[in-house]
Amino acid sequence: MAETNLRRVLLVDDEEGIRKVVSIALKDSGYEVWTAENGEQGLEIFRRQQPPLVLTDIKMPGIDGIEVLRRIKAMKTDSEVIIITGHGEMELAINALQLEASDFITKPIHDEALFISLKRAEEKISLKRQLRDYTENLELKVQEATAEIQRISDFQANLINNSLDGIVAGDKEGRIAIFNSSAQRLTGYQQEEVIDRLSLEDLYGPKVVEKWRTNWCQVERPAATEDTTYLDTTIRSRDGEGIPIRLTGTTLLQAGQVMGCVTFFQDLREIRRLEKRLVQSERLAAIGQTSATIAHAIKNIVGGLKGGMFVVNKGFELSNQNYLHDGWGMVQRNVAKISSLAMDLLTYAKERKPEYRLAQANEVAAEVVELLKAQAGEFNVNLTLEATKGLEPVAMDVSGIHQCLVNLVSNAIDACWPEICGHEQGQVTVRTCRHPDWAVCVEVEDNGCGIEESNKEKIFTSFFSTKGADGTGLGLLNVQKIAREHQGRVEVESVPDKGTIFRLLLPMGPMEERGNGSESDPGESTNSGSPSAGA
Repeated sequence: MAETNLRRVLLVDDEEGIRKVVSIALKDSGYEVWTAENGEQGLEIFRRQQPPLVLTDIKMPGIDGIEVLRRIKAMKTDSEVIIITGHGEMELAINALQLEASDFITKPIHDEALFISLKRAEEKISLKRQLRDYTENLELKVQEATAEIQRISDFQANLINNSLDGIVAGDKEGRIAIFNSSAQRLTGYQQEEVIDRLSLEDLYGPKVVEKWRTNWCQVERPAATEDTTYLDTTIRSRDGEGIPIRLTGTTLLQAGQVMGCVTFFQDLREIRRLEKRLVQSERLAAIGQTSATIAHAIKNIVGGLKGGMFVVNKGFELSNQNYLHDGWGMVQRNVAKISSLAMDLLTYAKERKPEYRLAQANEVAAEVVELLKAQAGEFNVNLTLEATKGLEPVAMDVSGIHQCLVNLVSNAIDACWPEICGHEQGQVTVRTCRHPDWAVCVEVEDNGCGIEESNKEKIFTSFFSTKGADGTGLGLLNVQKIAREHQGRVEVESVPDKGTIFRLLLPMGPMEERGNGSESDPGESTNSGSPSAGA
């Protein structure tokens, strides 16, 4: 297919505004565009037009983006599908990649990220077609004229060398046969240092190569099988540095026999820098959009301060100690509110660099429990610690994790007030334990009031709170932010009128892998239930 034919795009999204804005950007860049407002309509257009590129929202009523991806791959595997995700949908995006989605971009959609993804998808389509044609027709091509063979060779070399992705190909013994310019730029190796001298194992390590040998490069696999599973790993540079990459590979088969493997990789450092910029812009945009909410909260606090001052002045006027006591209490409570709001806003909006060190989760949890025991006692809530002995120390920013647990435990205490949940005594348990997939798990469990079904999707959104005027709406958002900085996860389970469990999961691995404080895919929060209280 000619390169010009690749610039045909189907856009599927249930939001009219996104369809209009993205369509304009695509048409201005020379793309032919079809749009659909739902998955069913999008699949019908795809059957008629067969566009090579598809952009689809992951969450839509009816047929969602995952199902659209599955059906398109079943109909036409050469087409590349790019998933559009919203905030908190990273697990769905990962599932889409496992189902052979080309890439994903996050809302709000930025032109730079959009066109980078489209460029990569176009290159993958062209390269797959050329490689497949070359393999299937190898015997015929050998018999062709020398000039034709040279033309094809030059075209392939140009395509491979100008790819934005690093491309490394090995023969069936694993010796490197192709090493493109992007791979040279990233690793520092020159082609003459690598081709026929190094193996795939030298670059990717024995574990990754063993995976290929057992899963990808098997003679018994059907010739039509294509493997495009993504793997986040490292590649070894010339100076020995381990560079984080997103890797995929394709087995080259001829007549059922393995000819070799072609691998494609992207520099995750740049991807994470872009993700970080997107997250920060979204964070600042959220604050700007909710300025009225902030102003309202401050107005309420100022009103409380004025009321307290009035009562204090009345106490002085009447020499009434009760008035003085009550008025001063009102002032103190509202000062605490505005201090909490200011700190939450700073934590949410300010870019921070975590200071990682090896620390014991049990010690941090014990400090938080001791700090909040008095607050819990004031509201007739029993706060206890259940610490698992023998936990290994984990790399963490101690102050950040301390703040996470303070927010979670405070929310749990608030959710257990007897006058709110109806219990004679509330119970909050902080629990440290092992987890099969993570270095450590810290649970905060309460027997509070749970949450209404309608609020399940709102728990990690900015300025959402179930506490009314007493909440800032940023506490849980900050918990999520700090967990993502650690490349960790926050999980939630909740049953209305029964209680809630929050789980803070911290990953395995050395400190240097998280030393930049970047937010990454594994850090996306999952919302398997609902919290008892908002922030």
